[in-house]
Amino acid sequence: MRRLLLGLALAAAVAYALRDWFAAPQPHPSWEETDNDPEDMSGDLAQRAREAEGAQAAEAEESETPAG
Repeated sequence: MRRLLLGLALAAAVAYALRDWFAAPQPHPSWEETDNDPEDMSGDLAQRAREAEGAQAAEAEESETPAG
């Protein structure tokens, strides 16, 4: 029984090692391909938030006024 478990553990270890050895390299994330680039968000994040709040306030005012 001990040999069986040792053989299975050894086979699993070899399988994982071979899988890592022959696997395709994992892609590295790039800031250029995302929307959360720190350089883009540093200066204008507060401005974009104010613009979004202003747009929401304008929509709220339009919905409160009666049409007619």
